[in-house]
Amino acid sequence: MKIKWVFCCFMFQMIGMGFSFGQTAKVKKILIIGVDGMIHTAIDYATTPGMDKLISEASYSMEGYGGLPANSTAGWSTLLTGVSVDKHNVREYPSIVKYIKSQNPEIRVASIVREAEINRLLNKDADLTAAYSADGMVFEKTKEVLSGQEADVVFTQFSSPKEVGNTSGYQLRQAPYVLAIQQVDGYIDQLFEVVKGRQTYSEENWAIFVVSTHGGTETGVSSNNTEEEMKVPMIFSGSELDNRQLLVTNMAAKENADNFLAIHKASSGERTYGRIPIAQTALQGMDKFTIEMWIKAGTNSSDPAIMGDKDWGSGGNPGFVICRSGSSWKINFANDKRTRYDIGSTKAIEDGKWHHIAVSFDKTKECVVYQDGERVGGAALSYKESDLMTSPFNYIHLAQEGTGTYGGGGPNWAGAFNEVRIWTTVLSEETIRNYMYLPNIEKSNHPELQYLNLYLKLDEVRGNLLTDYSGKGNHGELIGSASQRHPYYPIGLTDVAVNILTHLGVRVQASWGLDGTPLKSNVPFRLFKVN
Repeated sequence: MKIKWVFCCFMFQMIGMGFSFGQTAKVKKILIIGVDGMIHTAIDYATTPGMDKLISEASYSMEGYGGLPANSTAGWSTLLTGVSVDKHNVREYPSIVKYIKSQNPEIRVASIVREAEINRLLNKDADLTAAYSADGMVFEKTKEVLSGQEADVVFTQFSSPKEVGNTSGYQLRQAPYVLAIQQVDGYIDQLFEVVKGRQTYSEENWAIFVVSTHGGTETGVSSNNTEEEMKVPMIFSGSELDNRQLLVTNMAAKENADNFLAIHKASSGERTYGRIPIAQTALQGMDKFTIEMWIKAGTNSSDPAIMGDKDWGSGGNPGFVICRSGSSWKINFANDKRTRYDIGSTKAIEDGKWHHIAVSFDKTKECVVYQDGERVGGAALSYKESDLMTSPFNYIHLAQEGTGTYGGGGPNWAGAFNEVRIWTTVLSEETIRNYMYLPNIEKSNHPELQYLNLYLKLDEVRGNLLTDYSGKGNHGELIGSASQRHPYYPIGLTDVAVNILTHLGVRVQASWGLDGTPLKSNVPFRLFKVN
């Protein structure tokens, strides 16, 4: 069989684009604008013509991942190093400025910031550094640099939304915060016009990135780990990037990222669920435990099991099951004498949103249920020390109960799981709340880490293995075919550095250990191989 390459499509498209073979490549330049404290809903709520212009020709997300802890110090470290806090630990770490200068010293870098520590610890290799006490001063200096030929890469930091938010709350119904967002947008709009007004603009290929390093709470009180603080808007504007909104639903999961496991109902009626062996482990017949997980409910009916080790055919059977209860959820458990309890949440979970659910259980004291970090139910228990809570089955199942065959609302519960943890002790409400958002819990300072006996991050992108990161070796497996892997966030601050380097044509070295991923670029032409 003869293979030939067809170049005619290549030629016609290049001619159609006005490209000539003598044409000189445009000079790559980039402006990175970091905004401290811009919450993910701000752009939709406030009047932001500047950012709207960028979005019209950008890859963007209103729900990017700022990282943990969610503050400007960690955020800028993550943005500039391209690695998560697990690696840079909010300390001095190689910045991408170092990588840029090491591979191409001719690229001129400017860093104009509010926090001098950024320049001292991270961007010390920049050709021009400046730090100011107000956003207006940062804007004026950035405008001056962009008007001339002083830099090819410009980092700029605006912090007034954070300052207002910390004082009066990150509230879109409060004029001071909205005005701070709109003031920053005005700066962005003017800087965009300065770039386009450069005498050499026609010979340049500009990208403009606008990212928030962290969000904030309505009260202004920071815990650095809430969803409102972690979720941030991110805009990547440039001619080489696709013009699309980045959504979890249309992005593939990637290795070493915070992914989640979605379990559906197979059209054939085949059951799909996770199975964790518990025979002769601390997870079997627990007298004390705390179970916690993030879930996003799908379409369900009746009372399918979200997790359990018992035969849910009768609530009096020994063991436990966490199950659907109307539009909410509950836990049922019973001892070997068939003394049962049913303790439920008072809040709905079937609203299309992620919810953190948790149950703490002490056989001789009480059981408490929590949702999104708040106590929503509980009861005192009458069990004795001699009572056994052990189910006759040797598995804890996700999306099924102990037998793996329950049919109520079946063939299995439909929904998504993330960060599933079982502790063989009782966690306090404060501990649950303080650590519920934290990934990589096994590396944390969690006060009860020794009692962690199951930790499923569910970050795997292929295969049937459900890896246990507790250190106890309680690995599970995925049964059935109706499942999918998804990213928990469509994009994050770790992706900023990689896309800066990609735009500049700086080859990322594996030895740098960057965590980010380049966005898909538009391809102006393709070579077609035919027989």
